[in-house]
Amino acid sequence: METAIWQEYDGNVQVIGIINTASNNQLTNFVEQNSITFPILFDPGSPGGVQGGDTYDLFYLPNDGSPYPRDFIIDQNGIFQYANNEIDTEWMLYVLDGLLSNNIVLGDINYDGLINIVDVIMIVNIIIGELLPTEYQSSASELNGDGEINVVDVIVIVNLILGE
Repeated sequence: METAIWQEYDGNVQVIGIINTASNNQLTNFVEQNSITFPILFDPGSPGGVQGGDTYDLFYLPNDGSPYPRDFIIDQNGIFQYANNEIDTEWMLYVLDGLLSNNIVLGDINYDGLINIVDVIMIVNIIIGELLPTEYQSSASELNGDGEINVVDVIVIVNLILGE
């Protein structure tokens, strides 16, 4: 996070760490050992360790007790664009680059750099109201340019996947 995101994006991205230990020594040692320069905040509801806290509980992800921090990317509108239990720097950079450049890849609804069946399922879920799309997802789902997300967009993405 420090070098790949915080330093690389140099002011264009805000990185904040949230720690669940009240031990100043533990926090100081962690920051020094990892050469962290982005802000680290304490989760006040935390009893310490991986038990959680207010923030942890609010944004809980399955895999309780994971030794890894939870990673989130929240866009300029306060909408979560990425959440993961274990850091996936390549995917995080892809999401950040897309958000910062506003490049929309038609058909790549989930920002993974691929257009496949997962994207088809996401479009279908948008159409039937099971998924409230982000602004990017809406734009990436509207493949035929008619201003609506509908079955025609599903046909276009399937043809795109099949190479037709």
